[in-house]
Amino acid sequence: MNPRARDLVAVVARREILARVRDKTFIISTAFVLLLIAASVTVPLLLSGRGAPTLTLAAAGSSATRVASSARDLGAAAKAEQDAGTGTRKVTPPGQAAVPAATVDLRQVRDVAAAEALVRSGAAAAALVPTGEGGLQLVAQRNVPSELEDLVGAAAASDAVVQGLAAAGMSPAQARAVLGNATSAAPAERLLDPAARDTDLALGSSTAFAMLFFITVFFFGMAIAQSVVEEKQSRIVEILVAAIPVRVLLAGKVLGNTALALGQIVLFVAVGLAGASVAGQSGLVTLLLRSSPWFLLFFLLGFSMLACLWAAAGAIAGRQEDLQATTVPLQILLFVPFLAATYLYTPGPMLTSLSYLPFTAPIAMPRRLALEDAAWWEGALAAAGVAVTAVLFVAIATRVYERSLLHAGSRVSWLSALGVRREVPAEGASETSDGPVPQGV
Repeated sequence: MNPRARDLVAVVARREILARVRDKTFIISTAFVLLLIAASVTVPLLLSGRGAPTLTLAAAGSSATRVASSARDLGAAAKAEQDAGTGTRKVTPPGQAAVPAATVDLRQVRDVAAAEALVRSGAAAAALVPTGEGGLQLVAQRNVPSELEDLVGAAAASDAVVQGLAAAGMSPAQARAVLGNATSAAPAERLLDPAARDTDLALGSSTAFAMLFFITVFFFGMAIAQSVVEEKQSRIVEILVAAIPVRVLLAGKVLGNTALALGQIVLFVAVGLAGASVAGQSGLVTLLLRSSPWFLLFFLLGFSMLACLWAAAGAIAGRQEDLQATTVPLQILLFVPFLAATYLYTPGPMLTSLSYLPFTAPIAMPRRLALEDAAWWEGALAAAGVAVTAVLFVAIATRVYERSLLHAGSRVSWLSALGVRREVPAEGASETSDGPVPQGV
């Protein structure tokens, strides 16, 4: 591209960007999404910190019941202190760390199997059971609630001190031995159905990425198509084409909207990272830092793959009312892959296959990478496939755009715009699309 053409592309791109950022609808929608993203990562943490949770703890055996009862009392004391308006949510037993406020519902069962059955059914958040070595074990389904972990740990340490002092004298050596046992008395934890590393966060973030990709591509695509139709109906396009080559006009329009869309997505990701950091969600911050570059890369390639086609859809439309028909193929091309890739979240052959298809790769491959189900070279290979498809679609869209932009009156079919089928123009309609469009001066 010669320097003059590059300058013209920059002028058109700048015009597109300024037109969008001055649009009140665009500003309001962007602010709304930013607020929604910030709330989604901060509100759950704020809500989780309000009040004392009620947790059911199953206990099997006398020692487990004794420790569980002590944990219940510690939680109740902390809750009473919180309800009294002291401004704190934790109490500190003598010689122990602060424990959280919580209501512990104790369920005594006959054996370990019955305790695990309550946990599996969801009737108990966790179970405290004896081990073969004479210790205690805290059993949960996928994770142990942090409140129970703290309360049971503190109660077990206190119980070890009490039992030790009851069985021993008060000589310094014996006291030191008892206190030493107390520091290691916290029960071990065992999960019945442990989740993979960051699985829930990875699924949540990849789904959010998929929604952002779908919404951004759809609304920016419709905006591009509407802009082209408005220029056709107002006959401004005839003035533009007289001064700017059609391909330069298309390139500027697409590049301007692509830059604006990518900037908006970067802003969304930055707000998500900031919100997660402020909320103290270190796991989410780490995950976003690892997966965001891949998402941004696939978003850029996927948007570029479809942006020119949206401009072509606007070019073949004769008026605004025609957009509903001319954009249907693109809506299907966007909506069906979105559904296929979004609702398939279990790693396996199907998700792997979708991650290599150009239409579903922008959604499926970032999900696999977030789940650590794909190596970096797989992401690079899928990105290359989307890039090649984007080049092909740009060539197709450019031909359609050139042959249809100055066609006034009736709507042009995709096949006619591609030159595959000759279309007889309606009476009074221009036949400009039957031949090459002048490329300007």
